[in-house]
Amino acid sequence: MIPELNGDFLQWLRGFYYVAKTGSVRRAAELMHRNPSTISYQLRSLETELNTVLFDRYKKSLQITPEGKKLLG
Repeated sequence: MIPELNGDFLQWLRGFYYVAKTGSVRRAAELMHRNPSTISYQLRSLETELNTVLFDRYKKSLQITPEGKKLLG
């Protein structure tokens, strides 16, 4: 049985999707009408919940990991 997903988890997935598609937390935040800090929090929360790293963070850029690509697919 699949546990019920709450609204927060779905927002985390939405944030992940926009960051993965745009390659930018700032651009994702603009598209979602949120603050960049909110999107960063969503990404960290999703990574914690899934116990994996979805993006490698290099200074001011993000690189999607193989695990992130799987989730995106």
